[in-house]
Amino acid sequence: MRQDSGLSVAAAGADDLSRIRELLAANGLPVEDLVDPVGTLLIARDGGALAGVVGLEAYGRTALLRSLCVPAERRKRGVARLLYAAAESVARGLQVSELCLLTTTARTFFERQGFVVAPRDGAPAEIRESPQFRDLCPSTATFMRKPLAPAGARYLPNRLLPLQPDVPGARMWKVALDGAAMTYFEVDAGVRFERHAHEGEQITTVTEGELYFELDGVTVRVGPGDAIAIPVGVAHAVFTREQSARAFDSWSAPFPPGNR
Repeated sequence: MRQDSGLSVAAAGADDLSRIRELLAANGLPVEDLVDPVGTLLIARDGGALAGVVGLEAYGRTALLRSLCVPAERRKRGVARLLYAAAESVARGLQVSELCLLTTTARTFFERQGFVVAPRDGAPAEIRESPQFRDLCPSTATFMRKPLAPAGARYLPNRLLPLQPDVPGARMWKVALDGAAMTYFEVDAGVRFERHAHEGEQITTVTEGELYFELDGVTVRVGPGDAIAIPVGVAHAVFTREQSARAFDSWSAPFPPGNR
């Protein structure tokens, strides 16, 4: 959680959705696609009051910044800058290398944050296919973009680390710096990661259930609290049997984008 002058910024929860929708609608911002805010929205609070909101939709190495809004009575107090800084910190933690946005009223604010106006038809394909770009924002909205260079610490609340599908029956998220990464996996019973090797070192620890690592001539069971360290280039398969598993992997660089 980020705090500044009595304000706090944290991931929005389901209980915040109605207030967020009211705030955005009152300021002419799209709400049609806001069904579940978990994993997409940060909110600023001042005590129990909603002091602002910002959204982040990650599409690989590019992310769409959206729905940055502060109630009229709380503007010019640094809330928007605080929210933007928190969103950028989350984006860096997700290895986003460029932020994009569409705006009809806040071009000057975003220019102060380092964004530049760019042609809409030059937007990354993933951004062009987003509901905001394709349907919800008017064609007159200004398209802006900003490259991100990795810097500083990165705060990543759990709600902003949505699980992504990996092999069938397994889901994961990843957080990375320049020279290290961590992945978290939830693996159903009876799932197998076929034999593979990595260019980086891997250390896996299981928190729930059990994983089996099939190495040359031996199968190793890794249970809760156990760890296994795998050097560069060592081939292995990983599987579950009757139990599901939850586990964390730590990686040295280079590490694969879809780690397992």
